[in-house]
Amino acid sequence: MNDQPIRKRRRLGYLGMLGVCALLGLVVGFASALIDAFGGAATELLQTGMLIASMAVVFWICVVWWRGADEAVREAHKWAWYWGGSAGIVVIIVVLGLGTWDVIDLVPADYSGDPSDLVLTGAGLTLGVQMTGYLIAWAAWWLRHR
Repeated sequence: MNDQPIRKRRRLGYLGMLGVCALLGLVVGFASALIDAFGGAATELLQTGMLIASMAVVFWICVVWWRGADEAVREAHKWAWYWGGSAGIVVIIVVLGLGTWDVIDLVPADYSGDPSDLVLTGAGLTLGVQMTGYLIAWAAWWLRHR
């Protein structure tokens, strides 16, 4: 049983938190571009430090938001991540299976770039498909519970 007092709803709701995170992303992107232009030998170190610091801030924002969310909102997000994220992983597994069986070609024939770019593309694709599944499941949960 949680014996903490019930908190008042914060003025900055879900969209406000998303806006704060988007603003932080814009600031970090702009600062990264400035570091690229003027950073010199410390460019990678500065960008890595800035990325770590900004992700810590975003994580803190998420914790603050989660603590202020009511039970229905929490349940919607947990349900959406479980089912939507799982569906996204199924899509990625199908793509990997089709690539393994040579049904589709996962690497373009004329690709001459760095192999790490393919790994980053795969990770980004996986997260993108999971987030898409999450958003669809989240919307479905709210439509079903209205």
